[in-house]
Amino acid sequence: LPRVVWAGIFGVSALALVQSMIFSFLERVGADRGFGLTAVTGVLVALGVVNLFPAALAGALERRLPARWVLRTGPVVQAALALVIVNALSFAPYAAAASVFAAVMIFTHTFAFGTLARLDPSGRALAATPAMLMAGAALGPILGGTLVQWQGYPALGWAAAAVGLVALLCF
Repeated sequence: LPRVVWAGIFGVSALALVQSMIFSFLERVGADRGFGLTAVTGVLVALGVVNLFPAALAGALERRLPARWVLRTGPVVQAALALVIVNALSFAPYAAAASVFAAVMIFTHTFAFGTLARLDPSGRALAATPAMLMAGAALGPILGGTLVQWQGYPALGWAAAAVGLVALLCF
């Protein structure tokens, strides 16, 4: 595979790592900040409703938005939302960031897979899609739990920002 395809693979894995690292602690952050079970549950329900739309929206905008722009913006937005989620001391910023957090991953990786399909017509890179996503998803909770245990939730946000920078550089 060409180096640009490998970079895309690592970028998608980095997006998945940030996603799983933050999403694993989404409920815990809200509960530990004292937002209450009902409020945090409402955020999770809103997140589920919001997630119905990003893939369809990405498909509709695929020919209208440059993939390069989306791939460079997605990791930045994802990292910014992660920082808001883990550092929010009031409910409104936490709820706003958490309700769209997963949608950023869904929207961005739809463009990433389209780009990988164009860069690798053999299909080998797309065949590795489960490995890309699961590499990040498997490591995220372990890394996140270790960071939270040692340094607290803010460390989780800064790690998400660092991994987001790696994804940005890969894309």
